[in-house]
Amino acid sequence: MKEYVKFKLNKQAQLEQYLKKHQVDGILFHSTVNRFWFSEFESSEGYLLFTKNELILYLDGRYITVGKKQAKNVTNVQEMTTNNAGGFFGMLQNDLTKNKVKVLAFESDYLTYLTYQNLAVSLATIELKPVDFSELRTIKSNQEINVLKQACAIGDIAINNVIKNIKPGMTERQVEQIIINSFIEEGADKPSFDTIVASGWRGALPHGRATDKVIENNELITIDFGCIYNGYCSDTTRTIGLGKPSPQMLEIFDVVYQAQKQGIEAIKPGVSTATIDKICRDYITSKGYGQYFTHSTGHGVGIEIHEFPRVSPFCNVPLEPGMIITVEPGIYIPDVGGVRIEDDILVTENGYELLTEAKRDLILI
Repeated sequence: MKEYVKFKLNKQAQLEQYLKKHQVDGILFHSTVNRFWFSEFESSEGYLLFTKNELILYLDGRYITVGKKQAKNVTNVQEMTTNNAGGFFGMLQNDLTKNKVKVLAFESDYLTYLTYQNLAVSLATIELKPVDFSELRTIKSNQEINVLKQACAIGDIAINNVIKNIKPGMTERQVEQIIINSFIEEGADKPSFDTIVASGWRGALPHGRATDKVIENNELITIDFGCIYNGYCSDTTRTIGLGKPSPQMLEIFDVVYQAQKQGIEAIKPGVSTATIDKICRDYITSKGYGQYFTHSTGHGVGIEIHEFPRVSPFCNVPLEPGMIITVEPGIYIPDVGGVRIEDDILVTENGYELLTEAKRDLILI
């Protein structure tokens, strides 16, 4: 893969920029996603303290042994003890004092009010400063891109397995099971969200999770699925057809397909996310279906299935090389049906690269 200059900024350098920008001496991460992003070690509980001199990952007894072996990019891994005075927060206070931290940034976009109160009481001598870290993981490294490509490739295999096996009389849950089995066989960690399988009239439900509804001939089936591979998410939607769907549904598919195609082809550095949304939305509106496109056009994807930036009218963020976004316009007509097509797309220096490669145009079986 081609190396991009922007992708070479390492994680420590990124956080050092946050220290300077927000005039703080340290950063305390509590969210599982940001701790994993930096340390490459996943745990349901813990803290990560970043200072100029020391990078400490705090873990409880469930994770401490394996964390000491597997965590990366940190100075040391410490067990969150309750034995010393003040419990873990007393331990944290000592480390903050040792590293001369007087102003400590915390995740305003993640930290609960209760945890903030506990911090404020326990760290009374430290000034706590809320910082929004929602943009922290926006630009992916080459390593992250390669992992995301593999997650998308597993998704491609899953939908191709569906195409080979789907037939009238199957239930939506049986289609979901084909996808889940494919994830297991290809080494994915788990699904990145509850699989959506919405056939016939249920296609009008944007988040129509798989049910026991029997899939009938001459229906369109919208399938929205994704997996987590080595901690990173894929997110793909395909709409396929059985038999001969109605002319109305075939028209809707073509409108969504053309809208998505135009949105994807506009992706390049400097173009705003709001512009991508407008291109897709304006085309659908021009064909008379604007009122049936009821969500934003896409979102960032990475460790979380929905990341910054949003591809919506309300998020006017210029695209940069290294961003990965989805483009997923849809049309949903109540009691009739719906169509959505979604792909994961890497913004490159000169344009874009599709990470999801499964056939996008209508497949009739």
